[in-house]
Amino acid sequence: MYYHLILVPFILIGTIITWRARNKEDYKTVAIFQPVTTVLTIALAALSFLAPNAVPGFTMWMLVGLGLSLAGDIFNINMSNDKILYAAIIVFLFAYLVYPIGMTVYNGFHWQDIIVGVILLISVVCLLSYVWKHLENQWKIPGTLYKLVMIFMVSRGISTFFGDTFSLTQAIMLSVGTAILYIADSEYAIHRFVKPFKTIYGPILYPTGQLLIALSCFYFPAG
Repeated sequence: MYYHLILVPFILIGTIITWRARNKEDYKTVAIFQPVTTVLTIALAALSFLAPNAVPGFTMWMLVGLGLSLAGDIFNINMSNDKILYAAIIVFLFAYLVYPIGMTVYNGFHWQDIIVGVILLISVVCLLSYVWKHLENQWKIPGTLYKLVMIFMVSRGISTFFGDTFSLTQAIMLSVGTAILYIADSEYAIHRFVKPFKTIYGPILYPTGQLLIALSCFYFPAG
């Protein structure tokens, strides 16, 4: 029943190697281990087709999102080049749209989403207010659109607490997973446009968020 967990240690090892390599700007190592880690995460999610309580349609939505993220990883090796960063933003924008659409197909909308949405919107306003004066004009519209898509994703993850389709375990995984993807990208925005950090933690947060989303495919309520 827990055969899929065999892949988790390998994903975590790949995550640590990628994090250390990225902070050392060892992009050759990043180019290997970052996509390999995502491939392992995709394989883990695909194993849910064998799980007794899995919902194949939901797994497919998550696999599409993970597949797009893998494509984004190709552009995400060294984003100091503006053209590469643009390409990464476009690919991940679609990935982070697929996740919430897949969740909403099975969970719908709930009145509590309004409260969550307002809180998340305030967080985006605060973030953009902090980085806005440091952004060149070419980044303002894409950056704003991208962050709005991200909070939509997070809101749909949190919304799984309010419906009866997903288990508590799934709701926690989807909420935390999407939230730390948002945090990882916010950290990078500050690092890239405001003030570089000596150590960045996004390379740990990003694959961890993807892992939690992939694991959520296994824990639908029985029956």
